[in-house]
Amino acid sequence: MLVGCIVASLNHNYTPRELTHALNISKPKIIFCSVEVSSKYIELKKQLNYVDKIVIINSTASVIGADTLEEFVRKGLGGRRVVPDNFRPFVGDPVRTGAFILCSSGTTGLPKGVLLSHKNILTRVQQSRDPRYRDNLRHNQLGLLPFFHGFGLNITLNGILNKYQIAVIRKYNEDLFLKAIQDYRITVLHLAPPLAIFLEKTHKIFNYDMSSVQTILCGAAPLGKSTEIGLKRRFKNLKDIQQAYGLTESTLGVTVMDKGVSRPGSSGKVVSYMSCKIRDPETGKSLGSSQVGELCFKGPMVMMGYYNDEKATRETFTSDGWLKTGDLGYYDDEEFFYVVDRLKELIKYKGFQVAPAELEAILIMHPCVRDVGVAGLPDELAGEVPVAFVVKETGAEITSKELEDHVAGLVSPEKRLRGGVIFVTEIPKKPKRENIEYRVPLKRATLKNCIEKSTNLKFD
Repeated sequence: MLVGCIVASLNHNYTPRELTHALNISKPKIIFCSVEVSSKYIELKKQLNYVDKIVIINSTASVIGADTLEEFVRKGLGGRRVVPDNFRPFVGDPVRTGAFILCSSGTTGLPKGVLLSHKNILTRVQQSRDPRYRDNLRHNQLGLLPFFHGFGLNITLNGILNKYQIAVIRKYNEDLFLKAIQDYRITVLHLAPPLAIFLEKTHKIFNYDMSSVQTILCGAAPLGKSTEIGLKRRFKNLKDIQQAYGLTESTLGVTVMDKGVSRPGSSGKVVSYMSCKIRDPETGKSLGSSQVGELCFKGPMVMMGYYNDEKATRETFTSDGWLKTGDLGYYDDEEFFYVVDRLKELIKYKGFQVAPAELEAILIMHPCVRDVGVAGLPDELAGEVPVAFVVKETGAEITSKELEDHVAGLVSPEKRLRGGVIFVTEIPKKPKRENIEYRVPLKRATLKNCIEKSTNLKFD
């Protein structure tokens, strides 16, 4: 960032197939990675002509096809040991200069590259210092949320700039998670709902000292009211549970609960510097309090657009410049916001975005599959798990397990068909203009109907 580069962060668990798609968005010249995943990138470099160099950041041992970080720095400095006196950092317009490209599916389709500007990031840094949300004490926080995710990236970057102590966990483990909170006296816990549910339910918590925790901030997906109440009972010194709502396209949270305020189930009020309106998704009309519609935002946290994708960018904004989120919600008479449903074709598994279209594209290529629809099945711990409704080719012999394994071999762990595969006779569709059939997003009512028709299960 100091020299004007745009940083595109990637999920280290991506399979080569997923990496190819993500890399083709940003087309990086240099890839920095750990030695553990370097073989994937070295192999991909042979296919991707835009990659000039791969740099391994955590090893001094030579690897064929890559440079070590020490070698990269030495070559860049032309053999010198220090940065030359005439070095000057890149200076550009913070509004028009890109800082990060983050993967997001937006409201539909395969992952796209969200281009965030330096102004977007700087605005978020300023918000992290707003006394409405946090005091100016030196806090200890946990580096647990993935750094490639907008939530983990911003929270960690803000923590560094605010001089917080950050205890980084390399890989999640229940006891390590709880022990880190105890040993490093974590004062602010940033969580996705699955972790909040774990803390609210596990008996392991009584084996550790949680007295340091003063604030829990939960984002990435809605947190249930009962979980929020349960956490308050378990953390005796807890001052605040702050639920937030945001999306990658808005840098981070655009509504958050003020400190000292309790509204279980609410994601708080609109953050400083930002504006929000509730819009009727059919008519585009702005709605008033207690009326459910699409959440739309405007302000200096809204992305520059999708990188090199003008069409997707246009479709994500209204004609007068509001970012359409694809989420449904409302605000009450005191302007507290509540997120209640989703318009967009998107599954949220443990805070990760899973695009149904991506899984459908994998399944439809299988010779035994004639048609397929993927939807999110509600799950208490994960939020939602992907489930596939499959129409088999005539005479095809294939089991649910075989299709689940087929998908698992091509995607990262969060995209696996943990809701299973259900065989059906047809996928619901509806006619649209010009007599073309378009797939109906498999929302919960349709999902319930599909399951009841295909199995003996009945749902209340």
